[in-house]
Amino acid sequence: MTPNMLPETGDDHLDLLLSRLSDPEKAVRAEAASRLAALGRPAVPACIALLQNDEWRVRYRAAEVLGLVGDGEAYAPLALALGDGKDHVRYMAAKGLGLVGDRRAVAHLGRMQHDENEFVRRSAASSLGKIGGEEAIGLLRAALDVEVNDGVRAAIRGALREAGADGV
Repeated sequence: MTPNMLPETGDDHLDLLLSRLSDPEKAVRAEAASRLAALGRPAVPACIALLQNDEWRVRYRAAEVLGLVGDGEAYAPLALALGDGKDHVRYMAAKGLGLVGDRRAVAHLGRMQHDENEFVRRSAASSLGKIGGEEAIGLLRAALDVEVNDGVRAAIRGALREAGADGV
Protein backbone atom coordinates (compact mmCIF):
# COMPACT_ATOMS: atom_id res chain seq x y z
CA MET A 1 0.00 0.00 0.00
CA THR A 2 1.39 3.41 -0.93
CA PRO A 3 1.30 6.14 1.72
CA ASN A 4 -1.42 8.07 -0.16
CA MET A 5 -3.75 5.12 -0.61
CA LEU A 6 -6.52 4.28 1.82
CA PRO A 7 -6.42 0.93 3.62
CA GLU A 8 -8.18 -1.94 1.87
CA THR A 9 -10.04 -2.89 5.04
CA GLY A 10 -10.98 -1.28 8.32
CA ASP A 11 -13.23 1.53 9.40
CA ASP A 12 -13.72 4.37 6.96
CA HIS A 13 -13.71 7.65 8.78
CA LEU A 14 -15.71 10.42 7.19
CA ASP A 15 -13.17 13.14 7.96
CA LEU A 16 -10.29 11.12 6.52
CA LEU A 17 -12.24 10.35 3.36
CA LEU A 18 -13.25 13.98 2.95
CA SER A 19 -9.64 15.12 3.33
CA ARG A 20 -8.59 12.59 0.67
CA LEU A 21 -10.79 14.36 -1.88
CA SER A 22 -8.08 17.02 -2.10
CA ASP A 23 -5.17 14.57 -2.39
CA PRO A 24 -2.78 15.33 -5.27
CA GLU A 25 -3.20 11.77 -6.59
CA LYS A 26 -6.23 11.20 -8.82
CA ALA A 27 -6.52 7.55 -7.77
CA VAL A 28 -6.70 8.53 -4.10
CA ARG A 29 -9.43 11.08 -4.83
CA ALA A 30 -11.38 8.51 -6.84
CA GLU A 31 -11.12 5.88 -4.11
CA ALA A 32 -12.17 8.38 -1.45
CA ALA A 33 -15.20 9.37 -3.54
CA SER A 34 -16.15 5.73 -3.99
CA ARG A 35 -15.92 5.06 -0.27
CA LEU A 36 -17.86 8.20 0.58
CA ALA A 37 -20.60 7.10 -1.78
CA ALA A 38 -20.61 3.71 -0.07
CA LEU A 39 -21.13 5.46 3.27
CA GLY A 40 -24.30 6.93 1.80
CA ARG A 41 -26.43 9.49 3.59
CA PRO A 42 -23.85 10.42 6.29
CA ALA A 43 -21.58 11.81 3.55
CA VAL A 44 -24.24 14.05 1.97
CA PRO A 45 -24.06 17.21 4.15
CA ALA A 46 -20.26 17.38 3.98
CA CYS A 47 -20.25 16.83 0.21
CA ILE A 48 -22.86 19.54 -0.26
CA ALA A 49 -20.56 21.92 1.64
CA LEU A 50 -17.61 20.83 -0.52
CA LEU A 51 -19.40 22.07 -3.65
CA GLN A 52 -18.17 25.50 -2.48
CA ASN A 53 -14.52 24.41 -2.19
CA ASP A 54 -11.90 26.53 -3.96
CA GLU A 55 -10.42 23.48 -5.70
CA TRP A 56 -12.41 22.28 -8.71
CA ARG A 57 -11.23 18.67 -8.26
CA VAL A 58 -12.83 18.60 -4.81
CA ARG A 59 -16.08 20.10 -6.17
CA TYR A 60 -16.04 17.50 -8.99
CA ARG A 61 -15.66 14.58 -6.59
CA ALA A 62 -18.23 16.02 -4.16
CA ALA A 63 -20.76 16.24 -7.01
CA GLU A 64 -19.88 12.67 -7.99
CA VAL A 65 -20.53 11.40 -4.46
CA LEU A 66 -23.84 13.26 -4.24
CA GLY A 67 -25.02 11.70 -7.48
CA LEU A 68 -23.91 8.21 -6.50
CA VAL A 69 -25.64 8.46 -3.12
CA GLY A 70 -28.77 9.68 -4.92
CA ASP A 71 -30.18 11.48 -1.90
CA GLY A 72 -32.92 14.00 -2.72
CA GLU A 73 -31.23 16.61 -0.51
CA ALA A 74 -28.57 16.88 -3.21
CA TYR A 75 -30.98 18.16 -5.88
CA ALA A 76 -30.71 21.90 -5.16
CA PRO A 77 -26.94 21.97 -4.54
CA LEU A 78 -26.29 19.98 -7.72
CA ALA A 79 -28.61 22.26 -9.70
CA LEU A 80 -26.58 25.23 -8.45
CA ALA A 81 -23.35 23.46 -9.39
CA LEU A 82 -24.52 23.47 -13.02
CA GLY A 83 -23.39 27.10 -12.98
CA ASP A 84 -19.84 26.28 -11.84
CA GLY A 85 -17.05 28.00 -13.75
CA LYS A 86 -15.27 24.67 -14.32
CA ASP A 87 -16.72 22.41 -17.01
CA HIS A 88 -15.71 19.23 -15.15
CA VAL A 89 -17.89 20.25 -12.22
CA ARG A 90 -20.83 21.12 -14.50
CA TYR A 91 -20.45 17.72 -16.18
CA MET A 92 -20.53 15.85 -12.87
CA ALA A 93 -23.40 17.96 -11.51
CA ALA A 94 -25.45 17.14 -14.62
CA LYS A 95 -24.62 13.46 -14.25
CA GLY A 96 -25.47 13.56 -10.56
CA LEU A 97 -28.86 15.12 -11.21
CA GLY A 98 -29.71 12.23 -13.50
CA LEU A 99 -28.75 9.77 -10.78
CA VAL A 100 -30.80 11.64 -8.18
CA GLY A 101 -33.72 11.47 -10.62
CA ASP A 102 -35.64 14.51 -9.40
CA ARG A 103 -38.00 15.75 -12.13
CA ARG A 104 -37.39 19.35 -11.02
CA ALA A 105 -33.95 19.02 -12.63
CA VAL A 106 -35.36 18.67 -16.14
CA ALA A 107 -35.51 22.40 -16.93
CA HIS A 108 -32.01 22.95 -15.54
CA LEU A 109 -30.63 20.07 -17.59
CA GLY A 110 -32.41 21.36 -20.68
CA ARG A 111 -30.55 24.66 -20.35
CA MET A 112 -27.29 22.73 -20.14
CA GLN A 113 -27.86 21.54 -23.72
CA HIS A 114 -26.44 24.96 -24.67
CA ASP A 115 -23.26 24.64 -22.57
CA GLU A 116 -20.01 25.44 -24.37
CA ASN A 117 -18.55 22.05 -23.42
CA GLU A 118 -19.69 19.02 -25.40
CA PHE A 119 -19.21 16.64 -22.47
CA VAL A 120 -21.49 18.75 -20.30
CA ARG A 121 -24.09 18.62 -23.08
CA ARG A 122 -23.69 14.83 -23.34
CA SER A 123 -24.05 14.39 -19.59
CA ALA A 124 -27.11 16.64 -19.48
CA ALA A 125 -28.71 14.68 -22.33
CA SER A 126 -28.02 11.37 -20.61
CA SER A 127 -29.54 12.65 -17.38
CA LEU A 128 -32.63 13.90 -19.19
CA GLY A 129 -33.01 10.41 -20.64
CA LYS A 130 -32.71 8.83 -17.19
CA ILE A 131 -35.30 11.17 -15.68
CA GLY A 132 -37.61 10.87 -18.68
CA GLY A 133 -41.08 12.28 -19.12
CA GLU A 134 -42.64 14.45 -21.80
CA GLU A 135 -40.80 17.63 -20.79
CA ALA A 136 -37.41 15.86 -20.95
CA ILE A 137 -38.27 14.32 -24.32
CA GLY A 138 -39.32 17.71 -25.69
CA LEU A 139 -36.06 19.32 -24.52
CA LEU A 140 -34.02 16.49 -26.00
CA ARG A 141 -35.82 16.76 -29.35
CA ALA A 142 -35.23 20.53 -29.39
CA ALA A 143 -31.55 20.00 -28.60
CA LEU A 144 -31.23 17.43 -31.37
CA ASP A 145 -32.60 19.98 -33.84
CA VAL A 146 -29.76 22.44 -33.14
CA GLU A 147 -26.83 20.27 -32.01
CA VAL A 148 -23.97 20.03 -34.53
CA ASN A 149 -21.54 17.78 -32.62
CA ASP A 150 -21.92 14.14 -33.70
CA GLY A 151 -21.00 12.77 -30.27
CA VAL A 152 -23.56 14.94 -28.53
CA ARG A 153 -26.17 14.08 -31.16
CA ALA A 154 -25.54 10.39 -30.48
CA ALA A 155 -25.92 10.98 -26.73
CA ILE A 156 -29.19 12.82 -27.32
CA ARG A 157 -30.53 9.99 -29.49
CA GLY A 158 -29.55 7.47 -26.80
CA ALA A 159 -31.25 9.59 -24.15
CA LEU A 160 -34.41 9.79 -26.25
CA ARG A 161 -34.45 6.00 -26.54
CA GLU A 162 -33.89 5.63 -22.78
CA ALA A 163 -36.73 8.07 -22.11
CA GLY A 164 -39.03 5.97 -24.33
CA ALA A 165 -39.46 8.49 -27.13
CA ASP A 166 -41.07 7.23 -30.31
CA GLY A 167 -39.38 7.49 -33.69
CA VAL A 168 -35.75 7.79 -32.58
